[in-house]
Amino acid sequence: MSLSSDQQSAESPLICLTDAQKDDDMDALLVSSKAAAQNGFHGNQRVHIVLGSTSCDLDSVASSLAMAYFLSRMSSSLPGCSLVLPVLNIPRSQFHLRADVLLLLREAGITTETLVFRDEIDLARLHGNRRLALTLVDHNVLPSTDSILEGAVVEVIDHHHLERTTSFTCPVTVEMVASCTTLVMERILSRAPEILDQQLALLLYGVMVVDCVNLSPVAGKVTDKDSQMVRLLQMQFPDLPQRDALHTALQTAKFDLSGFTTEQILLNNMKTVAGSSLRVAVSIIYMTLDLFLQRKDLQQELCSFCQSHCLDAIVAMMISFNSQSDESVRQLAVYSSNPLYGQEISHTLLKSLSPALCLLPVSSPYKDILTYQQGNSLASRRKVLPVLTHFLSEWWQREVHCGADGEELEDQLDQSDVMISDTFLVNKESTSDSDWLPHIYTACSHHWRRLQLGAEDYGNVEEDYGGRKMPPPPPMNSLVDGCPLDGGFNQEALLEKFNRMGGGEEEHVGRGN
Repeated sequence: MSLSSDQQSAESPLICLTDAQKDDDMDALLVSSKAAAQNGFHGNQRVHIVLGSTSCDLDSVASSLAMAYFLSRMSSSLPGCSLVLPVLNIPRSQFHLRADVLLLLREAGITTETLVFRDEIDLARLHGNRRLALTLVDHNVLPSTDSILEGAVVEVIDHHHLERTTSFTCPVTVEMVASCTTLVMERILSRAPEILDQQLALLLYGVMVVDCVNLSPVAGKVTDKDSQMVRLLQMQFPDLPQRDALHTALQTAKFDLSGFTTEQILLNNMKTVAGSSLRVAVSIIYMTLDLFLQRKDLQQELCSFCQSHCLDAIVAMMISFNSQSDESVRQLAVYSSNPLYGQEISHTLLKSLSPALCLLPVSSPYKDILTYQQGNSLASRRKVLPVLTHFLSEWWQREVHCGADGEELEDQLDQSDVMISDTFLVNKESTSDSDWLPHIYTACSHHWRRLQLGAEDYGNVEEDYGGRKMPPPPPMNSLVDGCPLDGGFNQEALLEKFNRMGGGEEEHVGRGN
């Protein structure tokens, strides 16, 4: 089923809201927010942005809209109140790929024309003018390319592992429930239950049903709080769509990739792990491995995709559902034009114990695409990303200290290679102002962010995204205290190595420069 904001199907699997059921205040919020964004936010009024994650999935979109509506209603009676604006954290041009989101918004009577996307608003300018307040939903850490906005964050509501430093000036609500909308609804019920109407209820309900896999205990996602919120909505709004039908309709829309190119399928839900010299894309693809492998010229398509997006490898995580139950089926494919990269990444995933993916190799028609059945259906991308981040960190350390065969790198690396290995390679590729780079996880940039914000856990994964040209963060000197080489750094050996590279003049390597 092909969806767009302009299309209205004659027969819908859900129950479209009538005009009487729609909340005029919700529509008014979106229309006024859109108009203000288009006019550049003239005047001195503060702007309170509710910002979802760059996944821009059902949970992120609904949480942004619902939380912005709640904040708007709560502050509307206060003098000098801020303009509250939900912002979807992707460029508008990518939104058509999210068919399930489009379907739910259409059923709730929300048109995409009233929405504001990240490429339509200049948050840095608002913050520079001291007019920005940020509430983060469905994520709790700003990417390092947005680190300049950290001072504007006033609240966080999320259901992922906490990665930010708590403070008295920024309340943080983090709970490991299946859906962030569960926490947003809990906030609404505790402070302004009167704003919960049929339109908002459908928006929240649809997301919870999908994120909780229709409340299936087998899927291992739903919590007691998720179930409680779903049942409260069902009791208070008996006209909501039947749960099974709603889940099926939204899942069908999500899995309908007909007409999408291989590039669009990979970009639809992609995050990138970046090390010193390797960039690995990790894409969630809602189809079976067999269907994916049957795509025309797949290996050439993957090769072109890696070249155009400056990637060294792709990990494609397939998700489908057992026709006899709600249990998810996971499969995995690893591609790289460099056999060493593909084999090393595959070996890392095969031997992983936390989580144990329980991978079983299966036959592949392509020599550069390694394929697997994933026995542990609970090992999601969120759990796999730290495994790959650790792999790239170890790869980087091997590059610094030794070659592929364990020998010293003095004959393999020049001085610039050694120095670059401790700088930030997020922006090493050349991009135009209109390009929007994928979400990036990088151990090096996380260390820099730790120094900026005082985060304690260096091992946490940090999310970065690019899109506009941003100056890279200043490089760290690997010879000063507090660098990632602490504990395993032999200064004399490195100085001797630089000596041999640079012609024997030790003074060329300054100790604090």
